[in-house]
Amino acid sequence: MKCFKFLCLGLSVLFAIVLTGCDQFVTPVLPSPEGRSVHVTGTGLVTGEPDIATLYLGVSVEKETVEVAREEAASAMTAVINALKENDVAERDIQTENFSIYPQYDYTEEGRVLRGYRVNNTVNAKVRELDSLSDIIDDATTAGGDIVVVNSIQFMIEDPTPLQAQARALAVKNAEAKAQTLAEAGGVTLGKPITITETSYAAGPPIAYAEAAEFADDSARTSTPIQAGELTVTINVTIVYEIE
Repeated sequence: MKCFKFLCLGLSVLFAIVLTGCDQFVTPVLPSPEGRSVHVTGTGLVTGEPDIATLYLGVSVEKETVEVAREEAASAMTAVINALKENDVAERDIQTENFSIYPQYDYTEEGRVLRGYRVNNTVNAKVRELDSLSDIIDDATTAGGDIVVVNSIQFMIEDPTPLQAQARALAVKNAEAKAQTLAEAGGVTLGKPITITETSYAAGPPIAYAEAAEFADDSARTSTPIQAGELTVTINVTIVYEIE
């Protein structure tokens, strides 16, 4: 028993010596820069006039047979495309977006009855001269007749890079102003940025135009009014500033 007590006492002393020796090698843990920082987000908005538009239009026809429906759709779409080209829309700017043929049914008490077939053929056309957009719509819908469908128009800025650069600079200034206000309110001094992250940018949304065209009547034809308006380029940034 005495030997056991002496052994325990010796181990306790050894353990204390080891702990005392380890203290000489303990490295103090300093707070990271992230622990002495302020996180802010900034937004920059710049507006500009669109200089290009994408027109989404096509034909949709239902007939008793596939062949009759396809033939009528093909004839109308050919007329639509020719009208686009006659209004100086380049062939490279006209692209088929969808072509489909679906059976159409009526549902009766006796069951499903085949009514016919619907053919849809749509294209998108880039219009680079916005002043001619109204005439392009009128001529294309007149050429295609009653089966023409105009889905939408999307206005865009072909090269938004300069506007994005302006919005980016405004976003950084906006974030800096927020950070300075927070620092002053907190009684600290704002240091240099630690990280700067751009989170997003975007232009305006597509502008809907119509679901169907009714311009086949040439008598007393009124030009379709189209307003391009303005688009907004938005840049968002997140900046982490060091607190001194």
